Amino acid sequence: MMTIALGYGWRLLSSRMGLCIILCVALWGWHVIDKSQAITDARNGYVLQVEMAAVQAELAELRRRAVVADDANRVLQEKVQASTGEVLRFAAELEAFENETDINPEGVVDGDLLRRLRSN
Repeated sequence: MMTIALGYGWRLLSSRMGLCIILCVALWGWHVIDKSQAITDARNGYVLQVEMAAVQAELAELRRRAVVADDANRVLQEKVQASTGEVLRFAAELEAFENETDINPEGVVDGDLLRRLRSN
């Protein structure tokens, strides 16, 4: 009985119909394997695209922040220069006031200063 089944199986495999079945099964198996490989490749490609887009967005944000920081630095430098000029002007004004104002060396208010203070 076994030899009959083996003989029949061998005849099926060696016949044209058997070869067509074997070929179809092989093509179907190749299709399944190729399809899963194509899905994996597509998924990896999408992941790379998303990662690339994220890195490009991060780079654009860093560039924008650098421009904003440069602008803020420039504005602050201008304010520092303006403040420095104002300090120098105030120091010169204070020194001129000290040079023009007579101060009693004893630290006592004299009569002339007292009259001026009372008149204001």
